[in-house]
Amino acid sequence: MSSPIARPLVAALCLSSSASLALPPPLETSVQKARAMLIREDLGSGVHVFRAPSDLEYWTATNSVVVVNDEDVAVFDTCTRAVTARAVIAEIRKLTPKPVRILINSHWHQDHWSGNDEYAKAFPGLRIIASAATRDFMSRMGPKFFIHEMEQFGMARKREELAAAIRTGKLTDGSPLTAEARARKETSIAMGMQFESEIEKRIRVLPDLVFQDEMTLRSGARDLRLMSLTGDATASTVLYLPGSRILVTGDVLVSPEEGKGPPPWTTNSYSVTPWLESLRRLEALDPAVIVPGQGPVMHDKSYLERTIELFASVIDQVHAALERDLVTLRDVQAAVDVDRIGREYAPGVPLSEDFRSWVGTFSKKAMQEALDGAADVAN
Repeated sequence: MSSPIARPLVAALCLSSSASLALPPPLETSVQKARAMLIREDLGSGVHVFRAPSDLEYWTATNSVVVVNDEDVAVFDTCTRAVTARAVIAEIRKLTPKPVRILINSHWHQDHWSGNDEYAKAFPGLRIIASAATRDFMSRMGPKFFIHEMEQFGMARKREELAAAIRTGKLTDGSPLTAEARARKETSIAMGMQFESEIEKRIRVLPDLVFQDEMTLRSGARDLRLMSLTGDATASTVLYLPGSRILVTGDVLVSPEEGKGPPPWTTNSYSVTPWLESLRRLEALDPAVIVPGQGPVMHDKSYLERTIELFASVIDQVHAALERDLVTLRDVQAAVDVDRIGREYAPGVPLSEDFRSWVGTFSKKAMQEALDGAADVAN
């Protein structure tokens, strides 16, 4: 096996010398192929949404929003991979000869700003904008931080699961480890390791213009209103275009890929009440179109309204449980019932284990917040 990936992977998994490692296709993707894979939507008023499927991004399929103004272009969020950023830049150049002059990063998660350097190279004089706190977070989170995050939340588990399957001959669900299943898992791990190598080489370009709470930019006849709110990251920036009532939320609001299920994850911190208040502020804007950080564009407020109801119900029930003198995390979580709201996201579809896991996690964070981060909640 000549691949530089194969040898360390075999060693890491303690595979026998006779084991056959299924090598993945090259991670490198041409810009032309990436452009063909982009999911595009024209929202009118010069606003366009581009999203790469997650198999191209190898992380999450962040929405990148392009706003073509009278004399220039503004872009909200870049992508995880350089090739995806280049593909969106190629699409911008197809749309208009106007230069990108404004690049807005919603928050510090790598899928929202790893493509900054591609834009900086393509458009000299570009201003990159974020909230002051977001820039501070970014400055302390280099490539090794995100590689560690991948290891902690994905790669390490995949390695452990495959090693256990090889040792026992069974997958985690008890089914046999077939040659095909092993090959798929080995390929996934190898591609993840390739992606880690790509992340390590990325040049991190930080914002050079920051704001605190709100800032309005004017480009020609268009106002671009920026607000710093709490989402799944602190001090996240959202963009509102009042002239067309288009709201671009970053991960202050996210949805599953099909756009019908409940929120797919929660916040990094336990600031859940500020997140709820942020969602209420977004609702008060009365947007006609909502572009979430992940997932399909929404052409009404129903998902936003339902998510506000879900967040509020969990928080209220956690508070009520604590006021009844329930003290253990397990008892508080058991007192929370939001199944009715969960079913309203996708009527007729049974609630998934992912939803119940989300409720348990959000309930824990609401309990932590209610008790000022009491350490024993985390145990």
